[in-house]
Amino acid sequence: MARAMARQWETISRYRRYWLSAFIILPACSAGLMLDQVLADRLPLWLEIPTLIIFSMLFAWISAGFWTALVGFILLMSGRTDTAPGSPELRLAEPLPQNKVAILMPIYNEEVERVAAGLQATFKSLQRAGALAHFEFFLLSDTRNPDVWLREELVWSALCESLDAFGKIHYRRRPVNNKAKSGNVADFCRRWGRAYEYMVVLDADSVMNGETLYRMLEMMEGNPHVGIIQTQPVAVNRETLYARLQQFAQHLYGPIFSAGLRFWQLGDGHYIGHNAILRTAPFTEYCALPVLPGRPPLGGPLLSHDFVEAALMARNGWEVWFVPSLSGSYEEVPPTLIDDLKRDRRWAQGNLQHLRLLAGEGLRSAHRFLFINGAMSFLAAPLWGLFLILGALGSLHWAGGGNDDTVTPFHWGSGIDPLPFWLFGVTAVLLLSPKWMAVLWVARQPGRRQQFGGLFHLILSMLVESLFSVLMAPIRMAFHSQFVIQTLMGKGVRWGSQVRGDQETSWSVALRFFGWCSALGLVLAVALYPFLGFWHFVWLVPILGGLVAAVPLGAWTSRPGLGRWARQQRLFVIPEEVIVPEELQALDSDSVAYLPHIEGDAFVQVVVDPRFNAIHSALQRNRTGLWPRAANLCHKALEEGPQQLSNRERNILLSDRNSMLSLHRAVWSMNDRERLTAWGVESDDQDLINQAGQ
Repeated sequence: MARAMARQWETISRYRRYWLSAFIILPACSAGLMLDQVLADRLPLWLEIPTLIIFSMLFAWISAGFWTALVGFILLMSGRTDTAPGSPELRLAEPLPQNKVAILMPIYNEEVERVAAGLQATFKSLQRAGALAHFEFFLLSDTRNPDVWLREELVWSALCESLDAFGKIHYRRRPVNNKAKSGNVADFCRRWGRAYEYMVVLDADSVMNGETLYRMLEMMEGNPHVGIIQTQPVAVNRETLYARLQQFAQHLYGPIFSAGLRFWQLGDGHYIGHNAILRTAPFTEYCALPVLPGRPPLGGPLLSHDFVEAALMARNGWEVWFVPSLSGSYEEVPPTLIDDLKRDRRWAQGNLQHLRLLAGEGLRSAHRFLFINGAMSFLAAPLWGLFLILGALGSLHWAGGGNDDTVTPFHWGSGIDPLPFWLFGVTAVLLLSPKWMAVLWVARQPGRRQQFGGLFHLILSMLVESLFSVLMAPIRMAFHSQFVIQTLMGKGVRWGSQVRGDQETSWSVALRFFGWCSALGLVLAVALYPFLGFWHFVWLVPILGGLVAAVPLGAWTSRPGLGRWARQQRLFVIPEEVIVPEELQALDSDSVAYLPHIEGDAFVQVVVDPRFNAIHSALQRNRTGLWPRAANLCHKALEEGPQQLSNRERNILLSDRNSMLSLHRAVWSMNDRERLTAWGVESDDQDLINQAGQ
């Protein structure tokens, strides 16, 4: 169906991408020729050629970002919305009554209270929008920790009871969590996908506006050839200084980049794995992830799934649209630089794996470019590092060649050579001008600039954020280079649970994590200064200074107190803090008032407490294959006490309904002294005794 439909936007996008390619390639070649004039006959070929190649590649990469921002800036300043023919915003249709949407929230050892608060906020927003009839929620757990698992079940039950949502909010835990989040979603598609025309995938920290969700449904109904619609989630709710810097940057610079990205992509858009709506049937049929030949980390299962799923959907004729105009889509960023870099480590491996898919048959050119761009976001770090090393070797070559002191890479005896300064200036413009574009766009909107703290505080925040970006850039360069080298050397990483709440990085942790980075900066500064001289060394001060400051930056920027102080000074303010949406207000008010409280050992409580045992047992199956071993473990728990069970043994018992019911009956068949000694149930705990009797 989708293949046969005329796609008017394709011709438009083809010409736009031709222009983008020209804007990227021609300036990069020109900059390379300018650098060649500086280096020609002054460096040996073994230094000159790799320097030119790496510089041209990096210049092309930052050019792509600049032109994307510039196009977005022009569109926003002109007040135009890029609705090319075929844009899903142009065709809305009222949903058919039988078409349902499953809202999926995959979770893995998460802070259950925050998950429940976000789900409740989205649920109530849909209620206010009058659209709840079309939506159902699924908490899809991959949790391995038995205490967290049991907490999830109690919270799910309490949430359903509070919202009168049994049958609208579902809970499922996978006994085996293969392929992480992508496997979790795939398991849902196989088991329940046929009952739902669409699905919305959320992260554990996602919150979405009900009207936005309904508008996404209307777009899918009106555009039967569209497979994915991706929103632009905005970062909210964090208080550490680091997170506030990231939130501010995303809110200020994000709109111009998003508008530009939409301009180039059109129906060949990207998917980031959450806060998006997907058509369930084609996703299930076409988006099974390939297993790469060879051993991990570059082979085996794909660690990053979202770009690949979008590419597979598009390869089979379905359109993928990025719609940044859809507001009311929220997420949370990592609270500290350490947490951000840990996430980058996983992304680095996943994005490098994507390079092996470039030759895949039938992939569209736009998605091949996304694979390259994603990999370059990490490969750029070692390339910048290599470029700096080559520059240092070039300076040492000049210094060791017996040249006069006046003969430097910027001064060739007859005066100052302006070309290096031109190259530096052009590069600085490409990197920094998008920030000023974003400020100009906000400044012309009186209401919006007040949402950033006013014009003065907006500009001051941008300048301070730029300073922090400059200082942190070499730290990221060092770590990203390490990540790429580790991946290429065969050292992989697995996807784990993420830190969701604000937390501080202690000085000892900062020293352990960033100490090598600060030491590297100090060693390079001491080693290079005598050889390079003052003026050469000045060019390296921002890089070396950032490396040296890695430890204090990692510690200080993690402080929520500094983040709150900055907000009091009206620095790094974001619009959602000035006018707080109802969905975000719900996270701070009554969101956790109804949640049950677990004291002590959750496993003991699920065995002893009749209500808790009934809830848990109702969610399990009778696993006959487990019964011989489970029977032995039941005997061990009753004879030696639950404290003697490992987490693995507890998970085996918790996964089998018969085991949990048998344990419950056995404990309540004990005499009072035995029950108190082994399971902690007092003989005067009349409420529990009455429930057990019933």
